[in-house]
Amino acid sequence: MAKKEFTGVNLTTPMCRLAFPFVFSKTVNLNGKEEYSVAMVFEKDADLGKLKQAIIQAAKNEFGPDVDLKTLDLKRIRDGNTMGREEFKDKWVVRAKTSLGQPGVVDKQLNKIIDPSEIYSGVYAHVNITAKAYTLPSRGVTFYLNHVQKVKDGEPFSMRNQPKDVFEELEIPAAADTAGNDAELSGMFS
Repeated sequence: MAKKEFTGVNLTTPMCRLAFPFVFSKTVNLNGKEEYSVAMVFEKDADLGKLKQAIIQAAKNEFGPDVDLKTLDLKRIRDGNTMGREEFKDKWVVRAKTSLGQPGVVDKQLNKIIDPSEIYSGVYAHVNITAKAYTLPSRGVTFYLNHVQKVKDGEPFSMRNQPKDVFEELEIPAAADTAGNDAELSGMFS
């Protein structure tokens, strides 16, 4: 049996900011499958033409040059305003994932990054991805995560409330003398 020709399209994105970067450890998706993943956040005026062309080319490579693109799920570049997160407002969001193996993670000089704290939500990066068609449960194109190159540090996205935003400072009373109460308290907490 002849080996099927690879129909994916490999590309490196323009600079983006990462959100929810699971590149050192896997996360569990909604189907219970473990995978490495990242959300790429682009400014609204970013040139995403190469990503769009890769989606179309991957679809044509897999389904033929005359495929009716309207019958495929090609919605991989999402409007951040529809996602309900402040850090995605007025941005484009693109997700990529892989379950095949840990993506390569390097700095500007291509040195391997091993400290997970270097890659966080808000960091600037280029991401190498593969646009690849799929056929189940429907037909479409998705992005697979290959590698991440950290370009520079950025202001971390606030993905959740900070403790100072949900708690108020409490007065701590002077320590009470509990020496006489030890007998009363014995056995109460064990």
